[in-house]
Amino acid sequence: MLISVSKAEKLIHEALPIPKAATIPLNQANDYVLAADIKAEHDYPPFDRITKDGIAITSASFTGEGQRMGLSSYAQAGKPQAVLEDAATAIEVATGAPLPQGADAVIPYEEIEKKADDVVLNTIQVSVGQHIHPQASDSKKGAVLIEKGAIIGSPEIAILGSNGIYAVSIYAKPRIAIITTGDELVATDAKIEPYQIRRSNDVMLQAALQGYGFADITCSHFPDDAVQLHAGFAKLLDAADVVLISGGVSKGTYDLVPDILKKLAVKNIFHGVSQRPGKPMWFGKKANTLVFGLPGNPVSALTCTLRYVIPALKKISGRIDPFIHYKTLGEAVDVNVSFTVFLPVQSHSNNEVVSVRHNGSGDFASLSDSNGFLELPSETRHFYAGERYAFTPWRAPCSL
Repeated sequence: MLISVSKAEKLIHEALPIPKAATIPLNQANDYVLAADIKAEHDYPPFDRITKDGIAITSASFTGEGQRMGLSSYAQAGKPQAVLEDAATAIEVATGAPLPQGADAVIPYEEIEKKADDVVLNTIQVSVGQHIHPQASDSKKGAVLIEKGAIIGSPEIAILGSNGIYAVSIYAKPRIAIITTGDELVATDAKIEPYQIRRSNDVMLQAALQGYGFADITCSHFPDDAVQLHAGFAKLLDAADVVLISGGVSKGTYDLVPDILKKLAVKNIFHGVSQRPGKPMWFGKKANTLVFGLPGNPVSALTCTLRYVIPALKKISGRIDPFIHYKTLGEAVDVNVSFTVFLPVQSHSNNEVVSVRHNGSGDFASLSDSNGFLELPSETRHFYAGERYAFTPWRAPCSL
């Protein structure tokens, strides 16, 4: 019995294991989700920090433009706090150095004229705190700098590193196995017979997953042989967190996948969704290992992966998408089935989309003329120009 797209989505969500926390080195943490709040180990900045090369003075000692002041010493970044012992003198300072004790303002080199043993001030005003980054003005010790659930990128890496965090608590990304099946499929670099086709689903699905940051992927192929399929599936079910099987899930004589998964004690959660393409999709679970049985047709396999698999992978990696993208139909569309239709479309700069001509779920060549698909609900068969529907891109967005 076919189930709706929304029911399939709900059943997958209910089957997802909770995200697993792990600890990895800081230099490997990019694009992972943070599993714990990060708190400041000290004030930021940890001292009153000089922001301009120049001189530091006591502002009350400033008498006006042209004033001459003696120089006492030099305050260097990375050295202990210097002391301005005489308010009538100035102390040279470097960007990043602690503000010298006794000083409360900095005058940059551009506003002074340096002599042998003193300086001439070429400024008309000196304010308390000028060119000083006050201690704790960014954050105080113990304040939350990054909240649990944040996606780690270069700014977060900088914060973690500055807090001395060299091992980061993150949510682990799943180990993924991609399996293709079929006697008619041969390797990309193999000699091909007239009755054979080269495999493309494995590299296609791998590229789709890598685009969303999932890199722990193995690819395997098995012929339509029950013994080899059983042995291969058994091994990969033990080695992966998520298994994607492309092909062998329909009702044909050599569609052996559902029966073999049953023998391997994989629970069948659903088989068949009222959608086009991707109607034969199968989903199940063994312990905490998720199994997606995808149709062998390339467009079906990719559409199901983007619509169901990648959202599931994100959730078990601790990642939640904030919103769904919508696009506007730029033309009326009629469909001839009472299924949810995933319509390949070309997106225009005005956020409108138009359908792309294609010859069914085996016509992967037409995908290069589109940049994603629109999800047209099953409640109607006529869709008007100007209506908005959920849009899924073939390629991962550049920024998430």
